[in-house]
Amino acid sequence: MKGEVNENYLNALLRLEVKNDYSLEPVSIQFYKEARNYLESLKEKIETETVKKNSRQIGKLTNELEDSEKFLKKIIELRVSKILKAKANNEKEELEGKMTPEEQIFFENIAKSVAEFSVQLEQGEVIMPVNEKAEEIEEKKEPDGVQEDEENEKVVVYILEEIKGISIMGKPVNLRKEDIVTLPSKYANVIIRQGLGKILEGKET
Repeated sequence: MKGEVNENYLNALLRLEVKNDYSLEPVSIQFYKEARNYLESLKEKIETETVKKNSRQIGKLTNELEDSEKFLKKIIELRVSKILKAKANNEKEELEGKMTPEEQIFFENIAKSVAEFSVQLEQGEVIMPVNEKAEEIEEKKEPDGVQEDEENEKVVVYILEEIKGISIMGKPVNLRKEDIVTLPSKYANVIIRQGLGKILEGKET
């Protein structure tokens, strides 16, 4: 469906996307840009009418803006859901010629992420994300000098399961089951939280 992006267009497009469970409705390759420009133009009109103190026009434009934003949000949710389903079912042909450039990039990134993750699972690599923001918050709460002391503290860890590709001090390290290793507490805690190792009591250094 192609045409000038406005409230009526978005409403009609949403109805078509809901009606078709699998295939995307064809849109302009500039659809998302046109939609953003349309919403921005509404906001500018509201500001202009606010200066004029035209309450009736302000109310009309505000309703149009709110409805259009809701329509666009739902359209995006539906199209993203269809793209994910198509990837899961290996049915890219259902989307051919119907994705915008942004959606095409999204689809390719999904395919790449799925392929990489599958390889990691096959090779038994352990993925242990670290919540850096949470760590930063905790570090800020600590008195001066405490953070440095804790980072330098080392503990002895007994490895319960094989760990491949864990990054320690910026270097990839492979650990075997039943290894006994001395690690900075920062890295030891990550392994312990994942249930892949345990601290040997009385072995702290």
